[in-house]
Amino acid sequence: MNPKLFGDTRDLFKYDLMTSVMKGFKGSIERITIVPMLTKYDPNFKGNPGCRNTNLIACFRRLRRKEEVDCYYDELKSYLKNLKTEIKREKVRVRIEKNEIFSQQNRDAYFKSIYENFPQNSLILIDPDTGLREQAFTEKHLSFAELKQLYQHLDLNSILMVHQNYLRRKLPAPSQPAQKSRQVQDLTGEPPLVIADNTVMFIFLTKDTEKREALSAILRNYARVEQVAARNKKSERVLEIIDPMAPL
Repeated sequence: MNPKLFGDTRDLFKYDLMTSVMKGFKGSIERITIVPMLTKYDPNFKGNPGCRNTNLIACFRRLRRKEEVDCYYDELKSYLKNLKTEIKREKVRVRIEKNEIFSQQNRDAYFKSIYENFPQNSLILIDPDTGLREQAFTEKHLSFAELKQLYQHLDLNSILMVHQNYLRRKLPAPSQPAQKSRQVQDLTGEPPLVIADNTVMFIFLTKDTEKREALSAILRNYARVEQVAARNKKSERVLEIIDPMAPL
């Protein structure tokens, strides 16, 4: 995750989807854990209108100081904790791993600290800047090896949710969500559930069969509702679900 993207449309999709999953499980998931893989702020103004306005760029950079990052996650944490009312739980525990900027140099230590205190009975969001990559990965990516380790640590009561950017191609180009689903299944041995719109997908893994069935129903209902809303707004947004275990 890069701070310049806080609160954008993908962010809204991400946490609205997380909200729907928590509500759908009606309190049987006790915790939310967010692993932001927060990368150094890069405004990427090169070549854009106003890119020569160095004073304005400096102003925008100041808005992404650590205090602003803390404010973002503090507000998000407060919102997620308030889900307790809607799912009728006494408490929703929210843990956010954000002690340091994620980089190539610290990635082993970053994930080691997560493995050593791995969350139980939790919806766990892994939020790389770009998504999964098998080779030539940078601080913007979650590596395949890291995903496999995360999956191996997952208990039966938990769900892993991974963010992945992409851009929908026009047919007859192959489906990127379907390709990513096959890669993840080959890696973990578990058929993932994937929900995608035109620019971002979320990959879900769980080891429990009943949880997977319930999650599939939640995601399908979410996609139906959002697709109707998109049509009503005459939006070109298209949502799809990839489920290798769905009947043909």
